[in-house]
Amino acid sequence: MIQQKIEQELQPYIKRNVSTSIVDGILNATAMGLIPLQTLVIYFISEYVHSNLVIGLLTTVQTLMTAIPQFFSARLMERIDSYKGLMGKYVFIYRTSHLLIGLLVLFLAPRKPLLFTILFYIIFWLNGLFMGMGNSVYFNFINKVIPFNIRGKFFGWRGALNSVGGVLGSLLAGVILRRSVSGTQPYGYLFLLAFTLDMISFFFLVAAYEPKNSQVKIARSQGYGNRLMEILKRDKNIIRFITAQALIVFPVVSLFPFQTVYAKSSFNIGADTISAMNTIMFVCKSIGFIIWGMLVQRRGFKWSMLCGYLLFIINLVSAIFIKNPDVVFVLTAVFGLTHSAFMIGNINIIFGMCPYEDRPAYLCIANIFIIPMSAIAPLVNGYIYDVFGFRVMCIINLILLLGGIVRFTGVKEPYQVPRLRRR
Repeated sequence: MIQQKIEQELQPYIKRNVSTSIVDGILNATAMGLIPLQTLVIYFISEYVHSNLVIGLLTTVQTLMTAIPQFFSARLMERIDSYKGLMGKYVFIYRTSHLLIGLLVLFLAPRKPLLFTILFYIIFWLNGLFMGMGNSVYFNFINKVIPFNIRGKFFGWRGALNSVGGVLGSLLAGVILRRSVSGTQPYGYLFLLAFTLDMISFFFLVAAYEPKNSQVKIARSQGYGNRLMEILKRDKNIIRFITAQALIVFPVVSLFPFQTVYAKSSFNIGADTISAMNTIMFVCKSIGFIIWGMLVQRRGFKWSMLCGYLLFIINLVSAIFIKNPDVVFVLTAVFGLTHSAFMIGNINIIFGMCPYEDRPAYLCIANIFIIPMSAIAPLVNGYIYDVFGFRVMCIINLILLLGGIVRFTGVKEPYQVPRLRRR
């Protein structure tokens, strides 16, 4: 088998690949902890944009942009013999967006807020385009350089340590915001600091050893679109997964930023509370990654994701009846636990549904359907929020979550690679 051959070649480099990937993850997570999209970025841009629908457009269009490269990149993934070079180019480009935004916040936002807002949205959307290119290669890369039999533990502990980095980033962001004068200038420093950490982490990202692909010489007579359709016709399991995730992304991925907006408008929470929410979110993500990673080793990605989704029912029920501002911390904690389950399995479970040589095609199929739904979800939730109110939005998302959970129970994770014997 192709995967067994690759994993035999990986044996002397496992420690190197695991350690460099973990360091890259921690530094990148610290950078993202400084400027988390779900809380701080939404809180920041709401100073300039006062429509929930327009706020939702920030994440909607960005996510749609990540979907554009999926079809083309999947075919490319099957032809190249190494992922690292291509991944490095795209990751480097999309991480520089934080540098541009930081400079705009410092020098343009105070003088021309409208122009700043327009450029902020454009840069974030272009960030999504290059992120889609980079992430598509990255997921194939990381699932190639980490052996199958340790992925549960690896993604669990890496996610946990990433969350620790996120906590450190959020704490540092809180210190910077508290010690700075009022205004938006401190946010510019946060974006610049995030860029610096991302550039350091980049060197660890590309330090992992990657074996050459052996399947790139395989010629396929059928068009790639026809091949994807053929997979969809013969494999109903991937269809069950896609439809389940398409429903689940509405509450699990897109709802929490609107809970942040609601807390700000209804309870007048400030930067200190946002910083505390960030810390709680990353702590709970860290705990969640450890728990779900252990569960993955025993039962597979499906059951860790399903448990996380069931837990999110608490978030939605609490949000529907929220009257006390302290409930915001409960919403944040549950979101952290659920989101870690989503993150640990959303892509990795796909690689357990197919043989090694079909991974790019299966990832392409999932992304083509799920990414647009992830993009539409914030826009739809923002519209429902503006027109019908916060509680109606939460009720609708609860119904979608329950429907997605029922569908997800039918997903199978059948493809297993035999473990290599240790010498």
